[in-house]
Amino acid sequence: MEQKIANDRFLALSRICLNNWHYITKRTLSFNDEINFFTGHSGSGKSTVIDAMQIVLYANTDGRGFFNKAAADDSDRSLIEYLRGMVNIGENNEFSYLRNQNFSSTIVLELKRSDTGQCQCVGIVFDVETATNEISRRFFWHKGPMWDNGYRGGKRTMSIVEIEDYLQANYNREEYFLTSHNERFRRILYDSYLGGLDSEKFPLLFKRAIPFRMNIKLEDFVKEYICMEQDIHIEDMQESVMQYGRMRKKIEDTCAEIQSLKQIEDRFQSYADKEQQLKKSSYFVQKLEILQLQSEVRTLAHKAKLAGEDLEKQIQARSSVDEQIGELTRQSDELLRRIASTGYEELKNQLKSLNELLEQLGKSEARWQQATDALKRWEEEDITSNQTLWDIEEFENRTIDLETLERLKKSMASMRSGTEKQHQEASSALRELKKQEKQTRDELEKLRSGSKAYPKYLENARSYIQRRLLEETGKSVDVHVLADLLDVKRDEWRSAVEGYLGNNKLNLVVAPKYARTALEIYGELDKKEYFNVAVLDTEKASQNQPQVQKGALSEEVTVRESYLRPYMDLLLGRVIKCDTIDELRECRIGITSGCMLYHTFRLQHINPDNYTKFAYIGKDSVRRRIRLLEQELAALDEKKKPLEETVREAHRILALPWLSAEPPEYMDWLKDINSYKAKEREKKKLIQKLELLKEQNVDQLERDRQAVITLCDGKKRERDSLNVLIRDKEREIEGCRNKSIDSQSLLTSKERELKQNPDYDNELSAYLPSRDTVRYDREKETFIARCSKLSEAREAAFQELLAVRTSYIRTYPNRNFTVNARDNAAYDRLLSDLKCDNLEEYKQKATQQAKSAVEHFRDDFMYKIRSAIREALIRKDELNRIISRLDFGKDKYQFVIGRNKGPDGRFYDMFMDDSLDINPADLNYSYENQMDLFTIEHEKQYGDLMNELISIFIPPENATPEQMDEARRNMDKYSDYRTYLSFDMQQLIQNEDEVIKIRLSKMIKKNSGGEGQNPLYVALLASFAQAYRINLPSKVERNPTIRLVVLDEAFSKMDGEKVASCIELIRGLGFQAIISATNDKIQNYVENVDKTFVFANPNKKSISIQEFERERFVELMQDIEDGDEFADTL
Repeated sequence: MEQKIANDRFLALSRICLNNWHYITKRTLSFNDEINFFTGHSGSGKSTVIDAMQIVLYANTDGRGFFNKAAADDSDRSLIEYLRGMVNIGENNEFSYLRNQNFSSTIVLELKRSDTGQCQCVGIVFDVETATNEISRRFFWHKGPMWDNGYRGGKRTMSIVEIEDYLQANYNREEYFLTSHNERFRRILYDSYLGGLDSEKFPLLFKRAIPFRMNIKLEDFVKEYICMEQDIHIEDMQESVMQYGRMRKKIEDTCAEIQSLKQIEDRFQSYADKEQQLKKSSYFVQKLEILQLQSEVRTLAHKAKLAGEDLEKQIQARSSVDEQIGELTRQSDELLRRIASTGYEELKNQLKSLNELLEQLGKSEARWQQATDALKRWEEEDITSNQTLWDIEEFENRTIDLETLERLKKSMASMRSGTEKQHQEASSALRELKKQEKQTRDELEKLRSGSKAYPKYLENARSYIQRRLLEETGKSVDVHVLADLLDVKRDEWRSAVEGYLGNNKLNLVVAPKYARTALEIYGELDKKEYFNVAVLDTEKASQNQPQVQKGALSEEVTVRESYLRPYMDLLLGRVIKCDTIDELRECRIGITSGCMLYHTFRLQHINPDNYTKFAYIGKDSVRRRIRLLEQELAALDEKKKPLEETVREAHRILALPWLSAEPPEYMDWLKDINSYKAKEREKKKLIQKLELLKEQNVDQLERDRQAVITLCDGKKRERDSLNVLIRDKEREIEGCRNKSIDSQSLLTSKERELKQNPDYDNELSAYLPSRDTVRYDREKETFIARCSKLSEAREAAFQELLAVRTSYIRTYPNRNFTVNARDNAAYDRLLSDLKCDNLEEYKQKATQQAKSAVEHFRDDFMYKIRSAIREALIRKDELNRIISRLDFGKDKYQFVIGRNKGPDGRFYDMFMDDSLDINPADLNYSYENQMDLFTIEHEKQYGDLMNELISIFIPPENATPEQMDEARRNMDKYSDYRTYLSFDMQQLIQNEDEVIKIRLSKMIKKNSGGEGQNPLYVALLASFAQAYRINLPSKVERNPTIRLVVLDEAFSKMDGEKVASCIELIRGLGFQAIISATNDKIQNYVENVDKTFVFANPNKKSISIQEFERERFVELMQDIEDGDEFADTL
C-alpha cells in the first residue's frame, strides 16, 4: 500500500445522538476518525442507525429510496414506523407501537475538524401526534459540541419549541440555524456545513454505496456510481421542435386542404355547367308548353264556333218534328175515345192489372217452396230438436199458424246462435295455435339457418352496443351472449346448469378491456324496453377469486374465454351436485340432475322452460332445441285438427238457409197462395168478355189507332235522334268551352310560374323559325328528352362532387360543412380564406420557428450532451489520476470511457465534432429548405443523423397511450448522455518492458468472487475521493469536507486477506468509514478496524449497542471464542 495520499484536514463524524428512534429510546454513539465496524445478527439494528444518519445527511424526511436499504430482511419501513417503533405482534402482519403518547424524537450528528478539534452539530427534531400520526419537524445546526443533556429535558426528549428556545437562549444568531424546509436546509448543509459538496452527485453516490452489491455489470456500475445521470432538460427544445413540426404540418395540411378544395371547386363547376344547361332546357320546355297552350286555346275557340252553327240547324229540325208528333197524337187520341166508348179498353186494363196480381201471387208460391226446401236441409242435422222437426213438417204441409211459425224461427235462431258461439271459440283457439305454430316455425327456421333464436330485445341491445363500441373505440368489438361462450361437459347435468343459470346465461359479454365502455353504452338504452338485458362487468368479474366447493356444479361447465371462469365459479361454485333429497338437505345450496333445487331451506322444481324452451348453452343446444321445436310443431298440428273440423262444421251449418224473414211475411205468402186459384177463374171471365167485344167492329178501330201510333213512334225516334245530335253538339261546345277554360287557366298558371328570361326567349325565338314545321308538342318532347339526359349528367357530376366532398370531410372532420349542399358557398369561402396572404405570413413564421428549433436543439440539447460527455471524460481522467497512485495488492486499474460500440454510438461523433459551433443566421430562409437544420459543414456530415434524433423527440400525431409510453422511454434514453458512451475498466500489469492492459468487463463475468470485486471497490472509493476532493494538492486552500463512507456487507465474498487490503485502501485514502456486516464475518474485520459496535435486539423491540475500542478487541474475540452469554447476543 502506498503512503496515505490525502491531507488530514476533514470533518469527522465524531458522535451521533438518537432519542426515540425505532427501538432506541436514548443513545449516543462515539465514532473513531478512521475505520468503524457495525456487527450483529440480521435485524439487530445496524440499519436503524445508518438510516438515522441518512435522514440528516440528505436533509430528507421522506425516506423513500434509502430507508432500510442496507438491511438484509427486505423490509420497507416508513418514517412513522421508525418514530413510533412499530412492533410485529402476530403472524398475520398484526402490529403495535412502542410509543402511544405524543412524543418528540431527535437525531443529531456531531462533526469535528480533524486539525483544530472544533465541533458543529447538524440534526433534526420531530414532534409526533400519535392520534393522527401527524409529524412536525425542524432541521437545525449549531456550533460547538453536542449538548450535555443529550437533547433531553429530564426523562423526556426536547420538543421543537424547546430546542428553538434553547438555541435562542444559548447561541448568537450566527451560531445556529433552524428551518422546517428540507430543500433550504439541504442547500446550506452541502454548501457550508459539510464543507461544500455537490448537492446532486454526493447524495446519489452516498445513497447507492450503502447497499452496494456485486451482482452488477461493470458498465452499469460505472453508470450508477461514476458517471451518474444528469438532468438535461429537453422540454424547451422538444416544444420548439414540436412547435415547428406543428407549424409545418399546419402549412402542409393547409396546402393539401387548398388542393382538396380546388378539386371540389372544379367538380362543382362541372356540376354547375350541367345545372345551367338543364335550367335552360327546362325553361324551353316551359315556354314551349305555354306556346302549345296558347295554340290550343285558339283552336278550341274556332271549334266551338263551328259547332254552334251546326247546333242551330239541328234545333230548327227538331221543332218541325215536334209539330208532326203533336198532330199524330191528336189523331190517336180521337181513335182511342171512339174505342173507349165500347168498354173494350176498360176490360183490357182490368186484365192487365189481374195479370200483374197473378204474377205477384206466383212469386209468393216460389218463395214458400224455396223456404220449404231450405227447412228440409235442417231435418238432417243432429242439432235439430223433435219439436223443431214437427214445426218444419207443418210448414211443408202449409198448415202452420203464426204462433208455430214464430216458435220455429226462434228455435232456428237459437241453433244458429249456439253454432256461432262454438265457431268463435274454436276459431279463437285455432288462431292462438297458429300464432304459436308461426313463432315456433320462425324460431325453427332461424335455428336451422345456424343461429340461436335469442329474444329480439336481446339481439337489438347486442347490435346497438356492438355498433356504439365501434364508434367509441374505432375497433370491431365482439359482443357475445354468455351462453355462446359456455358448454357443459356431461349431458346428465346440462338441464341443471341451464335451469339454475336462468336469465344469467343471456348476459352480454365483451373482453375485459372494453367492459367499462360497454357498461357506459348500456346506460344509453331505454330502461322500459331493455330492463331484461344485462351486461357483465368482465373487467371486475375476471379479477374476482371466488371459492369453489368440492362437487360444485361449476365443475361441469367449460368456458371458451378464461376471463369468464371466475364468474362461473361465483355463480355455480357453491351449488353442490346431489342425487337424493337427503344429500340436498346437507347443502346450503344443492341441485339434482333432475333440476330439483334446494336453496335457503326451500326445495323446489326449476321452471322447465329454462332448460327446454330457453336452452341456449353449448353447440348441441341448437340441435336439441330443433328437435324440441319439431315435437312442438307436431303436437300443435294434432291440437289443430279437431278445432279445424269444428270450425268447418260450424261454418257449414251457419251457411244453411233459414227463416230470415219475419213470420207475418210468411203468413202473407201463404195467404197469397190460397187466393191464387180464385184470381185464375176471374182472369178467364175477362178474356171471354174481350173476345166478345172484338167481334163487334172494335178490331178495325184498333188497327187504325195502331197505324197512327206506329207513325207517331217513328217521328218520336226521329226526334230522339235529333236530341242526341243536339246533346252531342252541346256537349262538344261545352267540352270546347271547358277545355278552353282549363287551357286558359293552365296557361295563366304556367305564365305566372315561368320566370321570364329574355336571353332564353330570344334564343328560342331564333331557334323555332329554323325548323321546317313548328310542332310545339314535338319540340317540347325533344327538350324533355334533352332535360332527362342533362339531369342524368348533372346527377353524375353531383355524385362526383359528393365523392370529393365526402373524402374531404373524412380528412377534415372538424369542417362542419354539408356534403350534399347544391351550392358551393361554404367551400368557396374557406378556399378564399385559406388562399389569402395569411398563409405566406404563416410560412414566414414557420421559417423563424425553424431557426428557433435549430437554436434550441443546439443549445438545449446538443451542447448539453456534448458538455456532459466532456465532463464524463474529464471525470474519468481525474479518477484515473487518483487510482494511478493506489495499489490494491499488486493490481492497478484504470477507467475506460469512450464511444458506445452499439448502434447508438453512431451519434457520438455528431455531438463531439468540432464543427458543431454554428450560427443559426446562416440557415436557408426558403420554406422548402427549412429543418434541413444546419447548412454548413456539420449538417453536410450529420444532417441525417440529427433529423433522425430530432424525430425521436416528436411524439406521433394522435399517439396511443402505448405509443406515448414508448416515445417517453426513447426521450429518456436519448436525453441521457450515457446512451452514447461505453464504460469499462482495465487492469494494468507492468512487465519488464511494457504495460499490459486487460479489459475487465469480460473478466469480471468469469470471476464473480472477491477477485472480481477488487476493481469495483477501487472505482467506488475513487468516486468518493473525487466527491470529497481528496485528490486536490495540499497547497490548494479549501474548506474541509466530511470523508464518511458507509458500506453494508461490502466484502461479503472476500477472504480475510482481501478484506484487509480493502480496509487498508480505505484507510490509505483518508476516509472515515462505517462498515457493516453480520456477526458470522466478524473474524475477517476485527483485526483491521479501529472501533467495533456490537448490535443486539433479542426481543425485537429494544436495540442494545456495545462499543469496543481497539484495545478491547482481544476481550471481544475471547468472548466470541469462549461462546459466553454475550456472544449469544450477536
